[in-house]
Amino acid sequence: MLAGEQRAFNEFYAMAAQRLAAFVRRRSSLDEASVEDLVQETLVKAVRSLDGYRGEAALFTWVVGICRNRLIDQQRHAHRRTGGTSLDEAAAHPEWSLRLRAPEAEQPEQRTDAERRGAAIMRALRDLPEPYATLLEAKYGDGLTMRQIARERGITVVAVQSLLARARAAFRSRWHAHEAPSESGGSTDG
Repeated sequence: MLAGEQRAFNEFYAMAAQRLAAFVRRRSSLDEASVEDLVQETLVKAVRSLDGYRGEAALFTWVVGICRNRLIDQQRHAHRRTGGTSLDEAAAHPEWSLRLRAPEAEQPEQRTDAERRGAAIMRALRDLPEPYATLLEAKYGDGLTMRQIARERGITVVAVQSLLARARAAFRSRWHAHEAPSESGGSTDG
């Protein structure tokens, strides 16, 4: 890619785009068009910054770091500009009240618990060292096999197993740190 070979860029794009989109979907509630935009922006920035890639991490890990920073920037920007809708505005538009109601089958307590658990998982992943977080996402988020991860990272399957064991232990530690204060004696399955 540094030499400007289109074939190299095409291979890079084919390898990275789909997994990067899955990464963004797991970490945000963006609509599909926004996910695609963020992936495109990330890949463009990565290609433009390629001369700064030092090879200390796998290329995809480096690109995920760029994507994570762009996603954080976008979330900060969105948080600053959201003003919300007042109840007076909602009352003036009766059709909005239909959209504001939760579906009958959805239990608010279950949704709140799931959202709380999802937020704790995301905080735990964000607190992990980058190689651990991307390894766990590759294995459990993207569903890659140990062999695929080993090939992608240029290491042995045994090394992947070892790293994965350390990543799971680190995640467990962060999980307990984030989850313990919010649990109120409920079930511990999960």
